[in-house]
Amino acid sequence: MSKALLLIILLAAAMLLGPVLVNNPGYIKVVLAGYSLEMTLLGLLLVLLLGILLLALCWKLFAHVLRIQHLSFNFFRWRRQRKAQQAFTLGLQAYTRQQWPLASEQLQLALRDPFMADEKRIFASYAAFYAGEQATASELAAALPEGRANSSYVQADLLLQQGKAGQACALLQAQLAESPKDNGLGQLYLYALQQAGQWQQMLEQVPLALKYQWFSKQQWQQQRFTLYPQAISELSLQQAFSEQAAYWQALPAKERKSAAAALGMAWALAQQGKYEQAELKLLRSLTLEELPLAWPSLRQIPLGQSVLKLRKQAQQWLKNHGSDAQLYALLAYLAEQEGDTEQAAQAWHKARQYQPGIR
Repeated sequence: MSKALLLIILLAAAMLLGPVLVNNPGYIKVVLAGYSLEMTLLGLLLVLLLGILLLALCWKLFAHVLRIQHLSFNFFRWRRQRKAQQAFTLGLQAYTRQQWPLASEQLQLALRDPFMADEKRIFASYAAFYAGEQATASELAAALPEGRANSSYVQADLLLQQGKAGQACALLQAQLAESPKDNGLGQLYLYALQQAGQWQQMLEQVPLALKYQWFSKQQWQQQRFTLYPQAISELSLQQAFSEQAAYWQALPAKERKSAAAALGMAWALAQQGKYEQAELKLLRSLTLEELPLAWPSLRQIPLGQSVLKLRKQAQQWLKNHGSDAQLYALLAYLAEQEGDTEQAAQAWHKARQYQPGIR
């Protein structure tokens, strides 16, 4: 609207002043350092116009060579960029405050300025998703450049949050074939495989995770207890797990003999009703240092009443670690397996004295 109004004003001025300048061209004389320059007013205006065009051309060439993209002398473009910058600022502020509808609206307005467009689109897609605008979020994510790791990560993450783990796995698998060293993609891929229940394929990715160091040593120590117990128990239920299977033998010996793998095998034995063998497997592999890491899976293993040896081990540990809440939680779990609810309640009370909220 403002552009049209300005154009009308310019046309009206041209119609009024044009005949005046043609009939009365004026006269301008410039004297400088012994030199004089004479021309009409119209000629001066044309020279100034050509000078401005020449400067604009030089600036474009200069900006192209130095890759300067965010500076403009065009008033309307500058105003649009200014509004987009303000929208980006407001959008980020709303994002940090979790005001998702406002953040989504402002971040989409910020896309009118092409500067950092991909980053703005990423923020806008998440804000739209959290605001409940899933269709808009998907459109924004789909508009990200194809074949880039960041684009695939955002698209897969949004798919996972929508419960579409299978689609996320397919997307990440294709991207990791091109960028196998990308830690973020690798970690998200393993998580997506877990959510999709693709346990065998998840175990097949472990050699790649170790080769390309998707996790640090400390992270991998914890990740073992996230991957192996659940994968082995689920595959065992499907009668698809065997220690002689190719995908299992492809793992390094250190992984196959780890406490996390032993925990999964004990879980599988318990599911088969082999409670005594499961208890012995736990007794041989479980250590006090790794008990907190093993606990989320350990507490799901149905041991029946075969817990005597494990209880003795826990009581032995308690002699030197009397304030360890995890040990009392272990005793509570063992009492529950035997059906002793009173003893379990006492152990849980003791555990929560030392660590409130432990489960």
